[in-house]
Amino acid sequence: MRIVIASDQAGHEVKQRLAAKLAAVGHGIVDAAPSITANQRPDYAEQVALCVLRHDSERGIIITNRGVGASLAANRVPGIRAALCHDAHSARLGAHVEGMNILVLGLYALDEERAYEVVEAYLSAPLAAVEAVGGLPPWRLQRVFAYIRENLGKEVSVAELAQAVSMSQYYFSKLFKMSTGTTPHQYVMRQRVERAQSLLRGGRSALANVAREVGFETQSHFTSVFRHLVGVTPKRYREMHQPMPQVEMEAHRQQTANAA
Repeated sequence: MRIVIASDQAGHEVKQRLAAKLAAVGHGIVDAAPSITANQRPDYAEQVALCVLRHDSERGIIITNRGVGASLAANRVPGIRAALCHDAHSARLGAHVEGMNILVLGLYALDEERAYEVVEAYLSAPLAAVEAVGGLPPWRLQRVFAYIRENLGKEVSVAELAQAVSMSQYYFSKLFKMSTGTTPHQYVMRQRVERAQSLLRGGRSALANVAREVGFETQSHFTSVFRHLVGVTPKRYREMHQPMPQVEMEAHRQQTANAA
């Protein structure tokens, strides 16, 4: 099963270990928020929800100190059923009876071993079908997602998206927001920034090149949108995700050894 997972800063280490366990038994893992810092906006729940909505993953798992808040944030995305579960029975019924497609785990209520039991129960249960009410038909919504994904490197207008699914611009915009909880323009900006985050974590391209690759005409516009959505500038985000230089790694190991 393909699973999208994310956490707040407090749940990062638990998330990493849980993801490793799930990958070891054959699940495909998508990390919607590879790292969350105190300076970043806590939109990890929304990112998990959108990943499930796009069918990039079959189910989602959120690990957080703010279980109710994360559940509410995920449930703002139409078509998402997220719930906070503290026991295996509730998780199993949530999936099988209620169609819960995102499981929220509260760090304050579960130790790591019990959390894994809840996850196993959730993933082993079949997911009840939930009919989407209102918004774009699923096939049209997925076609729009694919069009955006394939054209992030250039200007993508609302008129183009509406044309891709043979609808008027006004009607398309209205139904898209009903389906996703956000406007087409806001969704495109979020996808540009998510693609940029991936590029910044994995390469050393100049920021101007990254900006162009994800569809921004100027680096200043890219920086402004990125900082608004992520909470830090692209330059700072890259610095936070660069591998530690060898000298610093050795010093860190030495400090750890001395502390032990």
